[in-house]
Amino acid sequence: MNEKSKTLLRNRPSLVVLLWLAGIALLLAFPFLINQERYILHVAIVVFFNICLATSMWLIWSLGFVSFAHAGFMGIGAYTSALFFLRLGLPLWFGVIAGALVGALIAMVVSLPLMRTRAVYFFMASWAVGEVIKRIFAYYRGFFGGWEGLFRIMPPKLGPLDFANRTAYYYLAMVLMVLIVLVVYRLNKTRTGWIFWSIHEAEVLSSHVGIHALKYKVAAFTIASALAAMTGALYAHYHTYINPKSFDIWTSEFALVHIIVGGLSTAAGPVLGAVFLTIIDELLRPTEFYRIVIFGVILILTVLFLPGGLESIPKRLRLRLWKLPEDKDTQKSIAGAFGKGRK
Repeated sequence: MNEKSKTLLRNRPSLVVLLWLAGIALLLAFPFLINQERYILHVAIVVFFNICLATSMWLIWSLGFVSFAHAGFMGIGAYTSALFFLRLGLPLWFGVIAGALVGALIAMVVSLPLMRTRAVYFFMASWAVGEVIKRIFAYYRGFFGGWEGLFRIMPPKLGPLDFANRTAYYYLAMVLMVLIVLVVYRLNKTRTGWIFWSIHEAEVLSSHVGIHALKYKVAAFTIASALAAMTGALYAHYHTYINPKSFDIWTSEFALVHIIVGGLSTAAGPVLGAVFLTIIDELLRPTEFYRIVIFGVILILTVLFLPGGLESIPKRLRLRLWKLPEDKDTQKSIAGAFGKGRK
């Protein structure tokens, strides 16, 4: 390993901390940089919600699974918080905790049989779970509002701070986004995160060395679903109106596209994909139906020409500009220093 590679490895912790601090500082200053323009703030809040959903789904992906029930658990959090407000008068602060707990409880029960399936069977089973959740919201009209949904889900207040103000809600959504990304990022760096990736790479082998695969799969699914439910709670109080169609399979599919385009190897992938594609989606809004077609083209081009996703661009540039050695041991060490997945 040459001196430049060793320097990268030594400086890795400080670089990560500096990047986190710089990113948070930019987010804090962003509303004032745009003069609190309401439309841009709205797009930023949507970006935060998409990052939360994609990052929490990525946690399940670290096991090697893609859950199409994820939007359903986002809906559980949204409806739980909305009902707490509309029926009991309790604000978002109670609803977000209740939504996370209800989502986690249902996810734990559902995941016990669900996580015993694999490949296409898991895909079909998770899709069925998402559809069942949506249909329950739709057909129990007296309680969940049916297809018409629930109205007048007001944003919360905290003393003199009224989150009906879009700038205030921007900071609230930002806090949730940073929390979810940080939780997933730190979890991925722990022993538990390594176990998730070992199950992803070789579940049978990991079971033979003493890892209780089902226990860890249930834990990952439960944590990811609870994070999605928290996202749903903030989503409901921001839009003030929800219906079952807000949490159908398309929401899960867009989260998956965000992950694939951003990159599958690290927690940075879903963040990059959600930011990039949400902005592209807003720019393409005048094209109406063709937005879906263009999204498909972007996905195909990413798979063909940028298989590592957007997160692989810095590594590609480093390899080209610095002309790093081609031996695999050195490249693996450098990739590990920059947080590449467990491969």
